[in-house]
Amino acid sequence: MPPRLSLFTARSVPFRTKPSIPQNRFAPSLVSQRKASDDASTKTTPVDPNLKSPEMESNMHVSEEQAAMDETMGNTPPDIEQGTPVQEILQRDKGAQEKAPEVIKQDLKNNHSTGTPSGTRSFSTSARRPAEVASEMIRFEDTRVMGLEYPDAGFGHKFALPDISSWQKSDNMKKRYDPVLQQVTRSLMRHGKLSKAQTNMAIILNTLRTAPVPAGDATASDRALLLDVPRDALPLEPVKYLTAVVDSVAPLVKIRQQKGVLGGGQSMPIPVPLSVRQRRRTAIQWILMAAENRRELALADRVAKEIINVAEGRSGAWERRQRVHKMAISARANIKAVSSVRVKSIRGK
Repeated sequence: MPPRLSLFTARSVPFRTKPSIPQNRFAPSLVSQRKASDDASTKTTPVDPNLKSPEMESNMHVSEEQAAMDETMGNTPPDIEQGTPVQEILQRDKGAQEKAPEVIKQDLKNNHSTGTPSGTRSFSTSARRPAEVASEMIRFEDTRVMGLEYPDAGFGHKFALPDISSWQKSDNMKKRYDPVLQQVTRSLMRHGKLSKAQTNMAIILNTLRTAPVPAGDATASDRALLLDVPRDALPLEPVKYLTAVVDSVAPLVKIRQQKGVLGGGQSMPIPVPLSVRQRRRTAIQWILMAAENRRELALADRVAKEIINVAEGRSGAWERRQRVHKMAISARANIKAVSSVRVKSIRGK
């Protein structure tokens, strides 16, 4: 019969800790060798405090880094203050002359015709940073920064600050944006995503900037653009490009149906003049509606190509504008009839 286990009585179990005995795990020869190596590592060799390694400066130019390496190795460092003129490089490479900018090509021709040595202009491969060169040319006199294009910009400003003396308290910060640009951006917005609309607007302006000059002689047709700049300079001013397209295709009036004038439930079309913002809104809606039928995948590409078509006179927005103006001309006689009806109704009251 197995013994019974009592769960309610505790038994004391003796526990004895083992004494810790230090042990020599390494041989005496290894310990002595390690101590000797530690003593040797603590000894340092004297280093020149004026000596700088290339890693001390993280933003070093490649030529400056090579100069520091040559100075460390005892070699003669290159002269980084005077680089090789670009004209001398182009004279050795005839293939690169064809792809050089026009300014350098003209400088090469002038030097060749006059016999002036190349490198007289500031086109050079020098490793000097622009900040170092600018620090020698720019100086401060009170709040004027002499040496810059805008000396009246003020201390710490590169460009002149805008004149806000004529602004009113109700203007807030609305003067920062072009009105046409802001109105088109708001019209492009879907589901309240303004940042996405602003991105599309930037893509549209970049497409207009890189596009060629719009073809077609718009001055001899009824689809002329209202231009503030020459037609050849439109891609250089994408905001003015967009403004000229919107203002040119914008209608002057809209057709409003006046009910209860003719009797029998018939309505009378009446032309109503529009304000500048209403005209632009109608033109933007027409451009966006015409852009929906294009085959481009991205919305920004469709709108940009449609704006170019409007500038070239090939968009459907021009037909909409002509249709509205023809209806307004045919219905302009209804204005007197409506005004006489209103006068009679006022007198009857």
